[in-house]
Amino acid sequence: MSMRKVCLELTDACNLNCTMCYRHSWIEKTQHMPKEMVERILTQIEGIESIDEIVVGGIGEPSIHPQIIEVLERLKSYKVSLTTNAVSLTESMREAIVEYVDQLVISIDGLAQHFYEIRGISLEGVLEQVKLINELKKKQSNQSLQLIFQMVLSATNKEDVFGIIDLASEYGVSQLIISNILPVSLEDSDLCLYSISANEQMAKYYDQVRIYAIRRGLAIRLSENRLKTERRCRFVDNDTIVINAHGKIAPCYRFAHEGTEVVFGRLKTIQAHTFGDVLEEDLESIWHSKAYTDYRYMVYNNHYPSCTDCDLVDGCDMVSDTYGDCYGNAPSCGDCLWVRNLVYCI
Repeated sequence: MSMRKVCLELTDACNLNCTMCYRHSWIEKTQHMPKEMVERILTQIEGIESIDEIVVGGIGEPSIHPQIIEVLERLKSYKVSLTTNAVSLTESMREAIVEYVDQLVISIDGLAQHFYEIRGISLEGVLEQVKLINELKKKQSNQSLQLIFQMVLSATNKEDVFGIIDLASEYGVSQLIISNILPVSLEDSDLCLYSISANEQMAKYYDQVRIYAIRRGLAIRLSENRLKTERRCRFVDNDTIVINAHGKIAPCYRFAHEGTEVVFGRLKTIQAHTFGDVLEEDLESIWHSKAYTDYRYMVYNNHYPSCTDCDLVDGCDMVSDTYGDCYGNAPSCGDCLWVRNLVYCI
């Protein structure tokens, strides 16, 4: 299969320090992608005919990268999604968004009080940015830019969802994406609302959210609230490549950085797993390498164990990290909550 989608992490640094961020478990230093690396990547993307979609995002905040406007302009012929906390968008940045971006995904993790507790800033400032973008859209008669709110759901902000739906409807947002929290420490594992078995209370809550969103004219995308058998990797299914801020090629966001995660009460070490470096090889050579091709085949065909609901999980040493699994695969995807749609990324 050909590469169709690129997730470009211009930076893994951020202008915020949110309480639930993956970066709290990192030991690596954050950085902006260097200018020469950005140029090399953009030139290669432009030379690959099969690519039609770019997500400018990742774990960091792309709007703080010094070349962000230049990058968006270079990518204007593609379907471009930009993920942002929308905290410090300048006038020129807003103009570039309206002119070059197809989907603007803005993180809204709660109403005023919870938003401040999670992000350390006021929600009003973010909503003002949305208002200014809408005014610019109207001024330029731009109907193509889609505004999307994205929310990380936990026990602390569960009751804010209905108010966020109201805000989305009020501010011309067309879609709300709700992903479950993926804790990086055992202390935060109690914040999870999803479970292994069926949860009637959460199922009822999800139904209420869906109905409320539909009545407000809002499309909504909900992660699962319990473990289900089906396993699909959106990165592999959509022929996606992830380029992290250090120029390494990862198969997904999960393997783009070292860190930790908690999977149903078990602390797990995540080892970064990459298939190449853009400064040493070109994107297509990395994509078609045997190691990367074999990995995608394994994931697409579900040739890996289901660790999460395995009878032996409590006594298995292999689930403590992502180094490998009992089928001999490396890295291990057996505990991945993204493939279960419990955690979701654009």
